[in-house]
Amino acid sequence: MLSNIPIEAESYELDSFIYKRKRRLKRHIVERTKRKRILFLSTSLTLIIVSAFLITNNIYLSKSSKDLGFAVEYNFTTGFFSDNKLLRVQKMSLIYYDGETAIVEASGLSKAPPHKNTSLKGSFKKDENKSWYLEKNLS
Repeated sequence: MLSNIPIEAESYELDSFIYKRKRRLKRHIVERTKRKRILFLSTSLTLIIVSAFLITNNIYLSKSSKDLGFAVEYNFTTGFFSDNKLLRVQKMSLIYYDGETAIVEASGLSKAPPHKNTSLKGSFKKDENKSWYLEKNLS
């Protein structure tokens, strides 16, 4: 009979240990799924906000580029890859215009230091939305 008492005590401690381990495991699984859900929601929200910003910016540029002056100013002053960019367009002259195509010469200070006076020519064309886009940089 004495030999059965320690076995029951060990069994109770073992059951208690297993119960605590299962409870800890469940809590860990719940926390992991909660973290995954929060990560998924935050990533989705970020993607929605970024795509909404890009779509809004694209619509704004498309609507604004219906004016040839805005299209010339935007295309000759913005961008990362060309050295032939202006800080701002000071003078603009229309060389050729036929309703669908325009050749424009714009001058101003160059973006690259030293900011020298620079003159750029560009060929602009209308797309299906009646917006002007830079077809060729002629300078």
